[in-house]
Amino acid sequence: MKSLLLPALMVALAFVSNAHSALDFEVTPESRANWLNEDKFGMFIHWGLYAEPARGEWVMCTEKIPVEKYKLLAAKFNPIKFDAKEWVRIVKDAGMKYIVITSKHHDGFALFDSQASDYNLVKASPFQRDAIQELKDACDLAGIKLGLYYSQAKDWYHKGGEPLYDWKEQCTPEDRQHYLDTIALPQVKEIASKYRPSLIWFDTPQMMTTEIARKFSDTVRSVSPDTLINSRLLRSGASIVGLSREDRDVLRDVGVDYLSFRDREIPEASPWPYWETCMTLNDSWGYTANDHSWKTPQRVVQQLLEVVSKGGTFLLNVGPTAEGEIPSPSIDTLKKTGEWLQVNGEAVYGAQPTKFKTTGTPSKEFLAKKAEMEKKAAETGSVGGHLRLELDYAWIATGKGKKIFITLFDWPAEDFQLENFDSKIKECYLLSDPQSKLQATLENQKLSVKFPSRPAGDMPSVLCLKLTDCP
Repeated sequence: MKSLLLPALMVALAFVSNAHSALDFEVTPESRANWLNEDKFGMFIHWGLYAEPARGEWVMCTEKIPVEKYKLLAAKFNPIKFDAKEWVRIVKDAGMKYIVITSKHHDGFALFDSQASDYNLVKASPFQRDAIQELKDACDLAGIKLGLYYSQAKDWYHKGGEPLYDWKEQCTPEDRQHYLDTIALPQVKEIASKYRPSLIWFDTPQMMTTEIARKFSDTVRSVSPDTLINSRLLRSGASIVGLSREDRDVLRDVGVDYLSFRDREIPEASPWPYWETCMTLNDSWGYTANDHSWKTPQRVVQQLLEVVSKGGTFLLNVGPTAEGEIPSPSIDTLKKTGEWLQVNGEAVYGAQPTKFKTTGTPSKEFLAKKAEMEKKAAETGSVGGHLRLELDYAWIATGKGKKIFITLFDWPAEDFQLENFDSKIKECYLLSDPQSKLQATLENQKLSVKFPSRPAGDMPSVLCLKLTDCP
């Protein structure tokens, strides 16, 4: 068991504080985005026509399927098993507090009844129901926040939404402007005014300028002032790390509320007080029939805690089938995660970083995938795609008020220890059994806690250190 205190967190917090000054804003009780730092855990849903071929949400682009052929999927897209209340029940059982669903992805097909384009679930499919409205109603009943993903600057169906229309015809600046004026901006106004979402999750800002971004944010604010806007309105996720002061000022000026880091990336620190990591439960976003690389509940909890310990929010994706069902392996993992949160949620909801840090090591799953990729590269001469680093931790610390929570992923063989511990402990116990107090000793700023010989189950345990004063 490794026990280590690093000063890196204080540096990170100072960095965030400097970012506040550079942006000339403070985190206050009235800040729109405060609820992100309370809720901490949400469900991302990628769902649309691409569920029919079941080869991912980019299938139209990767296979260069012509518009006339791809749109035929709408005539057969009839998700009769879609049940908004059931989806929301799965979200609640998972301990998630908000949903973000693809109201329109890059293929241009909308899941809502749009007046700007008939290419939508109500008018172009036999389903003829507004899935977003049904989900909104179910969320409101259950006390779950609803966010809407909208691809504002990439659209393979509507002319002007991509530099090449139908993969062959070069679009002009006039085509581009026509798309923005007649499709993107009107649809954003529709979803903002009709559903009053808690956030709009913009994506892939190709050819976006600050002037265009401001038009989008002004459109949202004019009808739904409290709706959050993410950084992908103007900047891709890959460009978030290393933002300059000027970059942050521009994002703030155009109305951005929080940062969306690159897909599946958990950063070391953020130059913004509100940020989010989006992650997949397997290797895909949209439903992919042959993708069975499901994360375990333990992996989900570890990544959730890693994000929370760094001050962020975790958005975990599912890809429903063409029939409208969330895949059962997703549900199984989410259910067990939710059961863990029912017991240990105090270490997550509203929790913040602490000064206690330990070093992560590459996970066995990551190393296995890397070895397989390198083997294929050696055999074929092809380097292949980028592989996201996944880390394992012995433990991760979060805090809230007068409590420090240590979530243990490796059960300590001997006493659990923390160096440079300078607070007095009032109580010490596991969240799973708060009545059974653990023996803790503090000597020369070294904390030692005696644990039972083995954990109670296969999910991580959380040690709660209740202090006499705030650390």
